[in-house]
Amino acid sequence: MKTQLISKLLTGLLLTFSFGVFNSQAGNKQKNLPHVLVIGIDGLGAHGIGMAKTPNLDELMKNGSYSLAARTVVPSSSGPAWSSMITGTTVERHGIGNNEWTVDHKILEPVFKGEFNMFPTIFGETRKHLPQATIGVVYHWGAFGNFVEKGVCDLSIPCNSESAATQKACDFLAEKRPHFTFVHLDLVDHGGHHGGYRSDEYVKSVEKADSLVGVFTRKLKELEMLDKTVIFILSDHGGLEKKHGGITPDEMIVPFIISGKGVKKGYEMKRPVFTYDLVPTIAWLFGFQLNEWVTGKPLVDAFAK
Repeated sequence: MKTQLISKLLTGLLLTFSFGVFNSQAGNKQKNLPHVLVIGIDGLGAHGIGMAKTPNLDELMKNGSYSLAARTVVPSSSGPAWSSMITGTTVERHGIGNNEWTVDHKILEPVFKGEFNMFPTIFGETRKHLPQATIGVVYHWGAFGNFVEKGVCDLSIPCNSESAATQKACDFLAEKRPHFTFVHLDLVDHGGHHGGYRSDEYVKSVEKADSLVGVFTRKLKELEMLDKTVIFILSDHGGLEKKHGGITPDEMIVPFIISGKGVKKGYEMKRPVFTYDLVPTIAWLFGFQLNEWVTGKPLVDAFAK
């Protein structure tokens, strides 16, 4: 009896010690996470950067890794394309084929579902693997919120202008110093639909978007977070004349820029790059594995060893 009691006490002490070590390691891992900021610029074809004056994007490319030949998905429409960007997989897998999709009104079921009855996004996956992470999503296009799992983000809010979205996201950065922030800006797509995706109006909207990128980098510098943050800039699609959805280069080819902590400087990614590579790259940075139905690959070559 005495031997059994001692054995139980030793087992209990071992379990307590192991649990404490595990929690300590998990806490340290979370403390060492980089901050991630994704700025998604709706409608920004790679050709738009060549047409406009973009000093802030140019600076991020100079000090980071980039591709001006990244590809979006087919159809090159907002709902499918943003969904591929935030799930890491293609349309036939996540099943979001139009802008009207909601989790309660599906035409095509996803090939894999998480606990929210949809293909998991990077927001849900980050919450699952890093439950204490601070996550925010700010979006200029109201429908974007339909593609994000409900209740997984600390902040998920629509804004009625690009300036309001930028201000809200900057306030969130200042107040919470979050691990992961995703911002959607819609103004470039507006310029393309109204004036055409190679018009003067489009060029002006690209230059305005570039100025907002500068707002973010200055805010991060002010907060002393710039050297601790990995910044991603990419788009869901470009456009042809006043529309998009097809497979022409102006519709399909978009920029993909990575800059900040641990990123190679002035490095042009020559390998094929896809918008759905975003999620695996973020998961790789945060140190967790995604489900087997994810299509994209982490862009590890963009980072210094």
